[in-house]
Amino acid sequence: MGHADIQNLTPFAFEAIFAFDEEGRQLLVPIIKATCEIRNNESVEIAEEQIAVNLAGEYWGKPEESSYKYEPESAFIKPSTDVVLIGSAYAPKAGSVQVDVGLYVGTLRKTVRVIGDRYWVKTLGMTFMSPAEPFESIPLIYERAFGGWDRSNPDPQKHTFEPRNPVGTGFRGKHGKFEEGLRLPNLEDPRRPIMSYDDSPPPAGFGFTSPNWQPRANFAGTYDDAWMKERMPLLPKDFDRRFFNAASPGLIAPGYLNGDEPVLVKNASPDGDISFNLPGVSAPVCRVELKGRKDEILEPQLDTVIINTDEKLLFLVWRAHLPLRSGPHDVVSIEVQTENMSSRVVG
Repeated sequence: MGHADIQNLTPFAFEAIFAFDEEGRQLLVPIIKATCEIRNNESVEIAEEQIAVNLAGEYWGKPEESSYKYEPESAFIKPSTDVVLIGSAYAPKAGSVQVDVGLYVGTLRKTVRVIGDRYWVKTLGMTFMSPAEPFESIPLIYERAFGGWDRSNPDPQKHTFEPRNPVGTGFRGKHGKFEEGLRLPNLEDPRRPIMSYDDSPPPAGFGFTSPNWQPRANFAGTYDDAWMKERMPLLPKDFDRRFFNAASPGLIAPGYLNGDEPVLVKNASPDGDISFNLPGVSAPVCRVELKGRKDEILEPQLDTVIINTDEKLLFLVWRAHLPLRSGPHDVVSIEVQTENMSSRVVG
C-alpha cells in the first residue's frame, strides 16, 4: 500500500490489494472478510478472532494433486456470490452405507449423495461394483468425487484425465485398461449416479473448483498465436469474468446475496441439521482518498460465503474495485466502516 493510511473501523479483517483488469488498468481492490462462529447448529456470532484475508489459498494436500480447501481470495471481482460448504457427511446411524447431504442458502439448493467405499471387481468376465461399506463420516472433498487420471495404459501418450475434476477417483478413458480394485466415487449426484466402468457422470461436490478445471476454465479465454501477437500479457478479448467464480456447479448465485439469507445444512454435522440465517451485517463502505481527485465511495459486494461445518465457522467476503490513474501512489487513505456487529447473534 505504500504510505497510504488505512483505517479499518469494522470488526473484520481487511486487505487492500492492487491488480490489473482485462485491459491492463491498475485497480485498487478492497477486500473485507468476516469470521463468524456457528453456535449450537442454530445461530451465528461474530468471532472474537478474525481470520485474515487468504491471498495464497490452501489445498487439502499437495498443490496440483489435490483440491482447494480455500481458494486464493485475490480476484479483483466476482460477478455473483459463490457459496461453498467445507465439511464431512455423517451417517444417520451405525451400519449406514449412504446418506444425502443437502445445502440450502437462500434460493440455492444442492444435494450430494454420499456412499461408503466401493470398488470395481471382475468375476467370470463381468464387471461389478462391490457392495458399499458402512461409514461414520466421509469428507466432502473433490478427491472423493468422480474424476482423476487414467494411467493404466502402458503408453504414456494415452494417459488421460477427467477435465472437470482431475483429482477425483473412478475415471477411465477410452484407452484405459481394467483395474481391479479401482475405488468408485463416494460423492455422487443422486440424479446421475455412476452406472458402468466406463461411465462419466458429473463430479459432485460442495467445494471450490480450480481455475484449470472445466467448466470454469472455459471462461479463461483463448490463448493462441493471435493472443500472443496482439494481446499478451493482457487477458484475451474473450475472457469472461465468470472465470473468477469458483464455487461448485449449482452453488453460484444468479446475483449477489444480501447476507441475511436462511441457511440449512443437512447431514454434515454429528449433532444433526444446521440451520441459521446469514448474520445480516450491513455491507461495508470504503472511502478512498485519492491524490488530485475527489474521494471515492465504494460499496463492496458480498461475493463469497463459506460454511465450514467441521470447524463450525462461517466466512463472508465482500469485495470492490476502483480504477487508478497512476497506480498505488494515487491512494492517500482508505477508511472502511460498517455497523458494529461484534456482539450480535443471529438465529
